[in-house]
Amino acid sequence: MVGISLGLCFIISACDDGPEQPDELARWNEEVAIIDSDLAGVTNVVKDPASGVSMIISKLGTGLPGQKYNTLDVDYVGRRYEDKVVFDQGSITFKLTDNLIEGWKVAFSKLPAGSEAKLIIPSLYAYGANGQGASIPGNTILEFDVKFNEATLSASEASRLGTDSTAIDNYLQAKGINDAIKDTTGLRYVITTPGIGPLASWYDRLSLKYTIKLLADDTNAIITLERSPSDEYYSRPVDYIMGMMIGLQKLNLGSKAVLYIPSGYAFGPDGASDGAGTTIPANANIIIEVEVVNIQ
Repeated sequence: MVGISLGLCFIISACDDGPEQPDELARWNEEVAIIDSDLAGVTNVVKDPASGVSMIISKLGTGLPGQKYNTLDVDYVGRRYEDKVVFDQGSITFKLTDNLIEGWKVAFSKLPAGSEAKLIIPSLYAYGANGQGASIPGNTILEFDVKFNEATLSASEASRLGTDSTAIDNYLQAKGINDAIKDTTGLRYVITTPGIGPLASWYDRLSLKYTIKLLADDTNAIITLERSPSDEYYSRPVDYIMGMMIGLQKLNLGSKAVLYIPSGYAFGPDGASDGAGTTIPANANIIIEVEVVNIQ
């Protein structure tokens, strides 16, 4: 389950503690510094600060990033980063729960379907010190040219989304909330205070204030947080759960809104816990009241 002890992993789509052993940390820092130096001045680079995975996006897709139980379809060419030797290529369908290198799990949870990109992955998030056979020695940075064709909901996800969307619509009707916008993804939202200026986009860094409630208990705030970008946490739409990813891109600077999020775009069948008991039950629809304070 997703932890909330620091109010950080509670709302992001994935939480990685990063390198733990001193030798791992030293190697990881060295590789990230190499990658950062090589990419200095390169445009369209998106980085995940927790893992050091970088994505050079040549085409930004219009779909949604992969979620835990989606089936993803990807064409790829894999190379060793430093000498550009190809070690694998082809097409693959997979789930983020499959036995993948961690760098792929990071990238495809933050890259919208339909995108084309180069992924550059530090060895710790690839095959580490052990490598993989003769073609990938230990401590090898990898790069992949990828075409992310689509992310498809499983039958159970699609069914759950339909049930949840109906439950949210019934809630809105019962509450007399007639101005909710019904997004095609299943998200419902009300902009209570329109903002001005630019809309947030996938990789903008945002300062936010938000409160989370359960749809089934809308009088009780589970948690209220303020988040701003830092070196460790970029606070972009892609760093949050899917419902926030979708909803934040509907909002201008200064906007306040209420997001009504189906469980599959929240915490799904896993729910979320603070370590002292379940805080958000499995398959719970949630409400997020959010204010976009700043957009970088």
